[in-house]
Amino acid sequence: MIFAHHWKDGALVLLGGASVALVLFALQVFDSWSWPALTALGALLVFLNCTNYQCVAHNFLHNPFFRSRLLNNLFSIVNSIALGLPQTLYKYHHLNHHQFNNDVRDPVTNTTRDRSSTYRFSRHPDREEHIASYSTLGPFRTELGSLYAAARAKNRSGLVWLEAAAMLAFSGTLAYLHPMFFLKFVIPVWFLGQVAALAENYLEHHYAIPGNRGTDSVSCYNRLYNWLWFNNGYHQEHHCKPTVHWTQVPALRQEMLPETQRRVVRGAHWFNLWR
Repeated sequence: MIFAHHWKDGALVLLGGASVALVLFALQVFDSWSWPALTALGALLVFLNCTNYQCVAHNFLHNPFFRSRLLNNLFSIVNSIALGLPQTLYKYHHLNHHQFNNDVRDPVTNTTRDRSSTYRFSRHPDREEHIASYSTLGPFRTELGSLYAAARAKNRSGLVWLEAAAMLAFSGTLAYLHPMFFLKFVIPVWFLGQVAALAENYLEHHYAIPGNRGTDSVSCYNRLYNWLWFNNGYHQEHHCKPTVHWTQVPALRQEMLPETQRRVVRGAHWFNLWR
């Protein structure tokens, strides 16, 4: 068996490849499809990009899919094309998030240790930033230099360069073959996919109580949502034990605090906008 943990990770591998394949498909139909049809295709790609960040890249960085290091590196390179960001940089970005768990601003330094904290750029130190500015400005706030330094410290800088080269080669080829397709379709889809992923991250912590490992995240237990998104609803559970494989994380629910003492929402994280 080529998979290191579970054969169901194969579905995540396929999703990563599907995003790249759909971009190439969009290139073929860009001049023949109507704008409503292209918009629908773009919306699907935005959703897949968000799904990649939340499910594919996320689960891969915690539990690499393959037994073979070569296969894991190859997938990391391919998935970087799908993400629009080197997978390895995203790994260290997300591990920083797990280390500091959406912390509030420190009164001395006036910043957060979690680079993706919802409090980091808020005008009020004790309140979260608004979801609109958090998600739309977030793509421009990524601290690539710090992430690369973290990768280099772990001797992974070579893989980062391969991932970046693959991304640039793919994007450059698309821009060369069809400049209008790249400007009017690829860039907006990439940007909106980033926005959607950041909005999802925001909602996974909105109204949670930071500073406590048992209350700093939001869970939701809708069966359809967790089936579609690979048990992503068990977010407090995941933050408590991030290395537990996604197929096993529902079993952690019984170890959590009572639901009256932590943030649990109905349906999906997408509905966690109001108290």
